[in-house]
Amino acid sequence: MQLINRPPRNYHVSHDTVVELETAILADSRVTPADISRPAEIMVDTAARALRRAGADLGSLLRVSTRKGAAMDRDYMAVMMELDPVKTAPWFIHRARRSLYLFDAWPQRHAEIRRFVQTWGVDFVFVSSSEAAERLRASADRCGFFWIPEGVDPAKYQWRSFFEKDIDVLQLGRKYDAHHDVILPALSAAGKSYVYEREKGKIIYPTRAEFVIGLARSRISICVPSSITHPARAGDIETMTTRYLQSMASKCLVLGHAPAEMVCLFGYNPVVEIDMTNPAAQILDILENFEAYVPLIENNFSAVTESHTWKERWDRMAAVLFD
Repeated sequence: MQLINRPPRNYHVSHDTVVELETAILADSRVTPADISRPAEIMVDTAARALRRAGADLGSLLRVSTRKGAAMDRDYMAVMMELDPVKTAPWFIHRARRSLYLFDAWPQRHAEIRRFVQTWGVDFVFVSSSEAAERLRASADRCGFFWIPEGVDPAKYQWRSFFEKDIDVLQLGRKYDAHHDVILPALSAAGKSYVYEREKGKIIYPTRAEFVIGLARSRISICVPSSITHPARAGDIETMTTRYLQSMASKCLVLGHAPAEMVCLFGYNPVVEIDMTNPAAQILDILENFEAYVPLIENNFSAVTESHTWKERWDRMAAVLFD
């Protein structure tokens, strides 16, 4: 198998999560990086981008071979945050078995995912949401859809002792506004440090190093599903994201809401559920009695390092792909 692992043209911190999974996949001796001549890559890349701007797809234009059971010359896989034909076009044009790991499989994208799968003759799609996998599987024809939860590489993160952490509360990404608006004045009045997105869309930690250190410095990491913070995008799909696992790998106490699939994966609820009847009193009480939560933090850290790594997730995908 060959892994398509070309970097994005415009870097975003979310790409680091893609790299974590790609690194785990390439650690398997059965997988090598996909290769293509630079001139051919530029030519196909340019054509794919031009067609996308025009609302067309290179796969349809070239009538990519999608015959079920046809002899395959190659075996390709790509990891993507969201569908990007430009990333796969130079390789997926070949007669091949084609596989994807897709992070963002939100309901509004399902029609697009189905079209891509059909146009390019994709054989296997692994998605990070159990609900998305179930819905896509129900309408699938030749393609197999599988749920593979997001993971983490604990070795890529740092942690500090609970006495060394100097950020009381951290909320990465878009805020849970109903909660934020209540805890902000309470934390400020109590002299607690609270790091959050002060300007919409402005990333708190723009570099990987800053992001890792910020998590390591934090006592509480607020994590809620995108169905709460991004309802226009996530719809009714409630899923565990890597932010929960990154927080646990950094020995943060996770305060928020655990999706049902996460409780199922862990075998217990690893999240302190927000009490919206009095969220300010709750968060101040947690900080006042933080040592009482150390066993949960340590238990979560052990669970993540033992059972929720990207290596474990790749092993599950490999069981399908190399069966």
